[in-house]
Amino acid sequence: MAVNTKALLSDSVVDLMNQAVIVSGMSFNKVDAYATIRQDDLASSIAFTVFSRMSAATTPLTDGTEATSTTMTDTKVTLTMDEYGNVITSTSLANIATAGKADLASAELVGVNLGETTDKLGLNALEAGTNTIAADASGTLASADLREAYTALATAGISKFPDGRYVAFVNPAQVSDIKGTFITLAQHTDLAGATNGVIGSLEGFTIVEDSNVTAGKVACFGMNALGKAVATAPQLRIVEGSDNLGRTVNIGWYGVMKYGVIDQNALRVITGA
Repeated sequence: MAVNTKALLSDSVVDLMNQAVIVSGMSFNKVDAYATIRQDDLASSIAFTVFSRMSAATTPLTDGTEATSTTMTDTKVTLTMDEYGNVITSTSLANIATAGKADLASAELVGVNLGETTDKLGLNALEAGTNTIAADASGTLASADLREAYTALATAGISKFPDGRYVAFVNPAQVSDIKGTFITLAQHTDLAGATNGVIGSLEGFTIVEDSNVTAGKVACFGMNALGKAVATAPQLRIVEGSDNLGRTVNIGWYGVMKYGVIDQNALRVITGA
């Protein structure tokens, strides 16, 4: 177990008194806003049921004859819970030597880690989707790739999100690939925002930039593609250490949950982009 002692946190008290807690880079959970979330406290697993649509009733009904009843079909997707968490252990002297910043930084780091971890878990589930589309040009994301993904989702009748679009998660390098396309469309949006790297919509997708997206992959999906099952919601935990004088403290987060794809038809993964 790593214990953060005074020797490891050696900044002087004078320097730290007027210094805010600074974390070197951070990102937060962006994927949960597009997930179907179900919580059942202390459940070992949660099942999501996906019902198949009925066929279009294009044959006229006959007067005096009952309509033919349709058999419902459904698919059950069960997400089995896993435990997740992370923790920082510090000593009292380390906290004193940093003018109290060690404990403050620990809480900040743990909060950032919770968001980044859950975001990555959701993206990992999406990126493992079975319906894939190879990018037209290896190593580059093009608007034509997004157009193909949109066509596949729309043809399958997948529901869009409330803003009327599907969503595509891209990494920063892929944003650069399609930046020129954004600028071409800027006459219909906000030129100042578009030329300053603000992400918007393209080819029927809300484009979400996320540094946790795996290089070369783009997850394109509609409603009910991603599921999140929660037994114990992730939350901050502060637990005193085992030192017999109470000189250590554990600051961390803990949760019991599982991400998974509910409906593969609602997901297309662009690969090699």
